[in-house]
Amino acid sequence: MPRPRQSFSHRVLISQLALVVVTLALVTGAFAWIGARTVTEVTETKALATARTLAIDPDVRKAATEATAEHAETPDDEIVSALLDITDDLRDRSGISFAVITDDRGIRLTHPDRSKIGHRVSTSPAEALAGRESVSHESGTLGETVRAKVPIHSSADDETVVGEVSVGIYASILDADVRRELVLLGTVAVVALALAGIVSVMLGRRLRRATLGVGPEELAEMARDQGAVLRGLDDGVLGFDSDGRLTLSNSNAEELLGLPSAGDDRSASSIDVPEQITAMVDDAPAEGALRRRITIGERILLATVVRVQRDGVPVGGVVTLRDETQMLTMARQLESVTAMARALRTQRHEFANRLHTVLGLVDTGATDEAHTYLASLLGTGPITTPVENIELLSDVYLRAVLEAKGTTAAEAGVSLAVTPDSLTMGTVRDPESVTLILGNLIDNAVRAAVAARRPPEEGNRVEVQLLSSGPELHAVVTDTGDGIDGDVEERIFDEGFSTAAAASAQDYGVGLTTGTGTGDGHGLGIGLALSRRVAESEGGRVWLIDGHDPELGGASFGMRLPEALDETPPHGDTPAHGDMPVHGDSPAHGDMPPHSDSQQSEER
Repeated sequence: MPRPRQSFSHRVLISQLALVVVTLALVTGAFAWIGARTVTEVTETKALATARTLAIDPDVRKAATEATAEHAETPDDEIVSALLDITDDLRDRSGISFAVITDDRGIRLTHPDRSKIGHRVSTSPAEALAGRESVSHESGTLGETVRAKVPIHSSADDETVVGEVSVGIYASILDADVRRELVLLGTVAVVALALAGIVSVMLGRRLRRATLGVGPEELAEMARDQGAVLRGLDDGVLGFDSDGRLTLSNSNAEELLGLPSAGDDRSASSIDVPEQITAMVDDAPAEGALRRRITIGERILLATVVRVQRDGVPVGGVVTLRDETQMLTMARQLESVTAMARALRTQRHEFANRLHTVLGLVDTGATDEAHTYLASLLGTGPITTPVENIELLSDVYLRAVLEAKGTTAAEAGVSLAVTPDSLTMGTVRDPESVTLILGNLIDNAVRAAVAARRPPEEGNRVEVQLLSSGPELHAVVTDTGDGIDGDVEERIFDEGFSTAAAASAQDYGVGLTTGTGTGDGHGLGIGLALSRRVAESEGGRVWLIDGHDPELGGASFGMRLPEALDETPPHGDTPAHGDMPVHGDSPAHGDMPPHSDSQQSEER
């Protein structure tokens, strides 16, 4: 069975303690050697200094000179007595073990053991009698000692050697001093080792907290996996530490945010992250995720922030970014197409009912009634549309989107009207963009009208003005809502900013997006920003003309698309709807104008 691998912090602790032990052993050994050497040198210096002091004493010089001059077999008692008084007194005051004085032959004049006086010294006095000082470790009659031998001169001016002084200190005293030094050093080493152990344990715990218990091998593996994951994700990823500083980012995130790439030569923390992202990181809850749509340049991004914890310790946050610009654009286009298809199905159903009516009249022989009924259809169009002045529009797409929005607006209790001064020439070149932008503006206007704080008897109304200038299409959408206050006029087109009032699907009717919130009802945080972005991508614009229209009282939005129309109608010149013959004056089918309402119905 494989042995379990020790944790990284445990390995660091053991390695650090081993290093401390080795270091302390080397340092303690070095200091022990230095301390022992120092004690030895101090002892030798003390012995030598004592011997020198004794050798220059006048009484010692005088006694040694007299004993050398006599060369008696037994030293004179007076000389010996005088010298013993000096050496005994010196031994008691200086703490030396012994002091021996000899004549120029090496015969002892003093000795701690009185029986040794008059005998030659046991260690060679040759160095001292030759006029040279010496320090040595020797064994003699008094045991192992540190000995200093100094010559005695007859006088300060005379270099004649008349004897020697040998001062000794027992080696046991030296050893005791060395042991005291070693004990002190050992104590210091033990205390240092204990402190090092405590500090190592504390550092190990701190390291374990800092690395979350992950070892270097695991960190390296995590770094490799992180790089592979970040490169393999289609979404943008930003990593932040617990202080909110950017620590990592992948190329997709840098591209989505329009940031310069961090590359390999500089830290990700040097990148300036948009304030919208940093605000989300600060606002993110400890548990769960925070999602917001943000606008960066021409992109609408879905940002998701998740706080990251390990073992209950917050370690930062991760932000994922997904580009939803294309998806939202397609969703709104699909919504507009769906509404148009619903309106066309309604027209088809109504048209089928009218054909059945004509067929019934013909079958019963009521040809005059059938003729009159058909003439009325030619004058009023294929169905009774809820959009006032819809006949002013000749383009099939514009009529379709307005009829679709008019139907859903009528279900919500709002009347949709085309202003009498509307006039468009040509046909819509890009139906998706036109219907998306115009449909969003009408939806917002209907929503604002429904949410308006006005008496029901005054009625809710939305007016659309459509004008063309060559290939340019201009539109103004005005509602009877509560308008838009000046403090939010600059923010109405910001992604995620919503002023929609709380309402239900029954309030708005089929086809209108509902939302919650408070305000004037304009926008759910996506439509206006998306409309402006689509318009700007085609060189146009969408803007707020007036927050409080002087006639209807609500907000008025403008749209301009520079290349929205083909100037030449596909079927030639289209007469105004008001010039069409109606009722009994209706011509035969073959004489109808080339772009009648009936033909428009077939084209749709």
